[in-house]
Amino acid sequence: MVGNIKSKSVKYFVFYGICCLLATLFLSSCVKTEKAISETSIFDEIRTLMAENYFNQSQLPAFNVGLEAIENNPNINLSEELNRLFDSLQVSHIGFYTPDDLDYYELLGTFSPIFTDKLKTMFPPDGIVKYPGIGIATRLINGRYYVAFIYADTPAERADILTGDELLTVDGQQYSPVKAFQGKVGQTVKLAIRRVQNGPVLEREVVVEFLNPVETLTASTKNSGRVIERDGYKFGYIRMYSYAGEEFGKILIDTIFSNSFISADALILDIRGRWGGAPLDAAEIFVGGTPSVEFITSANEINIINFRWIKPLVVIIGSETRSGLEIMAYSLKKAGFPMIGTTTRGAVVGGAPFILNDGSFLLIPGVDVRVDGQRIEGVGVSPTVLVDYILEYSQGNDPQLETAINKAIEIIK
Repeated sequence: MVGNIKSKSVKYFVFYGICCLLATLFLSSCVKTEKAISETSIFDEIRTLMAENYFNQSQLPAFNVGLEAIENNPNINLSEELNRLFDSLQVSHIGFYTPDDLDYYELLGTFSPIFTDKLKTMFPPDGIVKYPGIGIATRLINGRYYVAFIYADTPAERADILTGDELLTVDGQQYSPVKAFQGKVGQTVKLAIRRVQNGPVLEREVVVEFLNPVETLTASTKNSGRVIERDGYKFGYIRMYSYAGEEFGKILIDTIFSNSFISADALILDIRGRWGGAPLDAAEIFVGGTPSVEFITSANEINIINFRWIKPLVVIIGSETRSGLEIMAYSLKKAGFPMIGTTTRGAVVGGAPFILNDGSFLLIPGVDVRVDGQRIEGVGVSPTVLVDYILEYSQGNDPQLETAINKAIEIIK
């Protein structure tokens, strides 16, 4: 009987959407900077933070010219223009987020250990980040919103909403990720969707809830673990919606060491995450050369000190795979495991988080990153088996997962 499982402690680094690559590096400077700019405008805040933290200082003169142009033009959408300016730097882990963005809440939740006191003011009384929603994350494609992620144990999961659905309106008003649900917590809204291109408009009644972003990502990762049976074989499957903290590493180890997974013929590891994360040694449980070690107590409790997965492994990657998960993908590909899907995001620099005076959130890349001397930023990790995945109107189908299953069967045979 499998007892309690304890994984070894690891040091986590802050990549986009993860807790802590630059937390220790930048926390003291954040506090110092906040005091210095407490009475300044949002533009001066951004100038100061970029000057003190942005890793590529050669780009700052042109950036500051663009920032001044935005500052001198009051008749603009500030968030859109700032992010357009940040995009011009052609680097990841940078962005300006407001309470109208789902990313705002998920990033605040991810970095909450750094901002404990400030979050108690922003989300009184306990500082737990929450937002009104139904449990989906979307992708904006050609001006239209499509469901990209459906979180576990949320109203969306219970309302027959599928990945690939086009989102049209909420109670007759244009869909938006957060604003459309504000003031409607506890109420049932009518969500208009389109499942087939140019097809009929369908309506779903969905209850709006206050959602905790850390809980939705954790529950979705944990609940994704299941055993898939095909052609007489069994495959363990888990999707890492995030790896932004030690709890995600524990979920991964607990899941793949469960009785049902141990009896499976192979493992399918899906790292098409909503966010990145992953410690730099995340791949060690699959590629490490040291043996698995167990401590067994008199009560037959088994403590895994150095767990290793030794059966066949197939990995699914895509444009959703970013940051620390890309380093994990690089390590697994280098070890020879088949990689199914499309090239990863190419977002591998170190980001530093800041909450501005108006409550908005700013992420700045503070360090460049090399892996084996190579720069993954802007390049990504390519698959060994290319399988495209068109999100729009996909009706919940996942050709990359299907190919991964077939590949696992091929390996076993």
